[in-house]
Amino acid sequence: MLVRKVELDFSDAKIRWAEDQPEFCHLLNATSSFLHHLESFLNKAVRQSRKDLDAAAHPGLDLDVSMFCAQEGWHAKLHAQFNAKLVESGYPWIGPAADKMRDDFARFLATKSPRWCLAYSEGFETVGPIVSQFFFEEAGDVLYDWDEPTVYLWLWHFAEEYEHRSVCNHLFKEVYDNNYPARIYGMVYALCHQFSYTLRTANALINADLAAGRITESKLRSKLRRSEERRVG
Repeated sequence: MLVRKVELDFSDAKIRWAEDQPEFCHLLNATSSFLHHLESFLNKAVRQSRKDLDAAAHPGLDLDVSMFCAQEGWHAKLHAQFNAKLVESGYPWIGPAADKMRDDFARFLATKSPRWCLAYSEGFETVGPIVSQFFFEEAGDVLYDWDEPTVYLWLWHFAEEYEHRSVCNHLFKEVYDNNYPARIYGMVYALCHQFSYTLRTANALINADLAAGRITESKLRSKLRRSEERRVG
């Protein structure tokens, strides 16, 4: 793994960075809106469990954990910058909405066990390779029409998600003896928690654009596109 210190300028970035796919844009915008809070949680959860890792017996994994945290730290930094652009572009409510997720993560760290937090983290990391494979192998030419700062943000992020895909899995195995029920519960909980927020927030972004005339097509056409995207996903 490598720590890539990426810098992107979002000052002129488009919020609807694929003009013919506004609903898909807002699905990823909604995802981005809480990622800086999630990445911070992931790093804290991984570091909690790292304390119980025998680093002398597993030096490679110990190094991987360090690289994982560094990569996630850069993800948090860049998504926070994009999210600031999102807030100032006519969606001031999205910051407080994402802060509710931040508060959830803080509550998890305060009230749940390190094993639970790492299982939640592994659950999220399970999605990374799937999404990465779609964008790099299945998306075809669709990305070429995306606004450049945003396409770079997501492709860099997805590439590193694939790169560090096994770190939480291996750490959990070594520290918690591969407890499958805990891992499965963590995955289901994480996906339900995050996807419910993402879908609610994406719908709110789309409805705000429809009301403001930023999406000029009919509400019915927009709903049909949303349904199609969810079916394909």
